[in-house]
Formats: sequence, C-alpha cells, structure tokens
Amino acid sequence: MNTPDLIDVYGVGRDSGKTYRLPRIDALTAAGYVLRLVSALRVDSYEGLLAEIQTSVEAKEAPIDTIMHVLQGSDPQAIHALIKDVLGHVLISPDPKFPNVNRAMQGNEIEEIKTLGLILMTLSQIHFGGEG
Repeated sequence: MNTPDLIDVYGVGRDSGKTYRLPRIDALTAAGYVLRLVSALRVDSYEGLLAEIQTSVEAKEAPIDTIMHVLQGSDPQAIHALIKDVLGHVLISPDPKFPNVNRAMQGNEIEEIKTLGLILMTLSQIHFGGEG
C-alpha cells in the first residue's frame, strides 16, 4: 500500500510475507548520505559513480559484477555503517495477517541479500532517480 510518504518493498525468499515501508528522507539527510557514500566508495564524484554504473548496465554485466566493481577499493566499515544508518529509516510490517501494523526494524530483519538490494535500490530511486 504505497502512500505519498511511504513506498512498499516486498521481501523475497526468507523475507517473503514481510513488507518494508520506505520513507522519503529529508534533503539534508540524503545529501549527507551521498557525501558519505562517495567518500566510502573512494570515487571522485556522485556523477562519476552513476556513469560507472551506467557503463556496466550498458555492457550488460551481471548486477553482482557491477556491485563488486563499484565496491572495489571501498572502505567496508564505512559502507556498512552507512547502510545501517539508512536502514534506520525503514519500517517493517512483519506479519502479512496485519499489513497495517508497522514498526521500526530491529536487528537483522532482512535475511536475503536480494531483499536488501531491492530496499537500497528503491530508496536510491525515490531520492535520486526521480521515481516515486
């Protein structure tokens, strides 16, 4: 149930039945995340990062190869901390029987890397891709 303020992402695999509710993050916080991302990835600019990803997409590389290429030489601790901070904004509706019961995520409530990827890509599209 998407609303103007929340976008739903549905879990896959072991996360099936869970709904992750993604909020719109204010511009100042989002800008801080971009600065931290560029620094952690050790790239020259956000535009350069997007160009690198676009080149990989056009070359029809496997998504995991693109991710691994982008992460090459990055600061893993900084990336991990950034992902944890971003996920702090996400709500979860863990029980499909009660889809309107949302709460903050606790601990490791994302079990599949694919679900994590869907959440992070959707957040990126909401805030930087003109989607949503």
